[in-house]
Amino acid sequence: MFQNLAANKKENAIISPFSLHVVLGLASFGAAGSTAEAMMKGLRIKHSETLLKDYKGIIDQLSKSPELKIANKIYFAKDIELNPAYQTQAVDNFNSELGKVDFSQPPAAAKEMNDWVSNHTNDKIKDLIKADSLDASTKLVLINAIHFKGKWTVPFKPEATKDGPFYLDDTNSVQVPLMFVKDSFYMYEEAGEDGFKMLELPYGSKDEQHFSMHIFLPNKRDGLASLEEKLFQHSESFAEKFGNIVKSTFKTEVEVTLPRFKIESTWEMNDLCKKLGMEVAFSSNADFSLMTKNKEPLLISEVIQKAFIEVNEEGTEAAAATALQFVYASYFEPPPVKVFKADRPFGYSIRHHATNTIVFLGVVHKL
Repeated sequence: MFQNLAANKKENAIISPFSLHVVLGLASFGAAGSTAEAMMKGLRIKHSETLLKDYKGIIDQLSKSPELKIANKIYFAKDIELNPAYQTQAVDNFNSELGKVDFSQPPAAAKEMNDWVSNHTNDKIKDLIKADSLDASTKLVLINAIHFKGKWTVPFKPEATKDGPFYLDDTNSVQVPLMFVKDSFYMYEEAGEDGFKMLELPYGSKDEQHFSMHIFLPNKRDGLASLEEKLFQHSESFAEKFGNIVKSTFKTEVEVTLPRFKIESTWEMNDLCKKLGMEVAFSSNADFSLMTKNKEPLLISEVIQKAFIEVNEEGTEAAAATALQFVYASYFEPPPVKVFKADRPFGYSIRHHATNTIVFLGVVHKL
C-alpha cells in the first residue's frame, strides 16, 4: 500500500492501512462471486467461519485502548434498502452506524457526512466527501473514521527543545525546533551506509502501554529512498519485516532528538485498489448483490482517504477517514548511551501492541 502511494514521492505523508482495510472489508461482505474473491485476495484475507468475528475482535480490542477511537458508518440513498443479513453483519461485527441521506442534494449530503467525520476525528479531518462527487446515481457511501491521541510514556521536556538543522538532503538543511529526551528505549541498529536505526517510543503510562511510534532513520542523510525500497519493495511484506525488526530490538539508554511535525495527506485510492487486484469492483461487472435487499447493480466509484498527524513534546494526535462510494453500474543491554538523532528524512509508524496492527504509517521528508 505505502509503496504504491507514497514511496519515492519525496513528500511528507501519513496513511492509515487499518482505515482502508476496514472500509474495504466492510464492502467485501456485501460482494458475491468473482467480486468477493477479488476483494478478499486484495485484502489478503480468506473467507472463513471466523472472519467476521476476527474483524470484530480486532476492532473491539483496538477500541478498548483509551488513545484510539474507531467509527464506521454506512450512508445509503433513500430509495435503497439494505439486505438485513448485511446490515446485521455491519452493525454487529464492524460496529457500524447506519444512516439514510438524499444524494440528489449533493451539498447537503456531503455536509452531513463530513460533519460526522469531523465529529469522530476531533475536527482533524474535514471535507472528506466532495459535493461534486455525489449525484442521484450515488447509492451508498461507506466511511471509516479513526482518531488517535496518545501521550508519550517518557515525554520530551519543552525546555529541552532547541532549534537545529534538519537536513533535506546530503547538504541542504533548514532550522527547525528539535525535541530532546534521554531515557531507556527499545532500539534496532543495522550498520553500514545502507543501514538504519529503528526507535520505539511508547505511549501511555509505564504500567499500561497499548501503542508505540516507531521511527525508521536511515544512516545516510539522503538514505530514505533506499530505506523505503528495503522495507517496502521486496517480496516479503512490510508487516513481516517490521515484525522481525521488533523481535531484534534491544533496550538501551538513548539520547533522542526528534523534530515536531504536523502532516495532512489526501489519497485517491482507486488505482491502488485496482493494483491490489480489485478491478472488477470498479467495473460494470461488479457484484455487490449481498449488500442491498433488491440486489441493485452497484460498483465502487471512489475510494478516498484523508489523514492527519501531529507530533510534539507531549505526544501524538493522529486521525484518518476513508470513504468508499458506490454508484449504479452503467498493512542484555549493549554498551552505554546510544544516539538517535532524527535530523534528516525518516519514516514512522504507529502500532497497536496486542494485535500488531499498524494503524498509521508515513514519512517526513521536509519541515
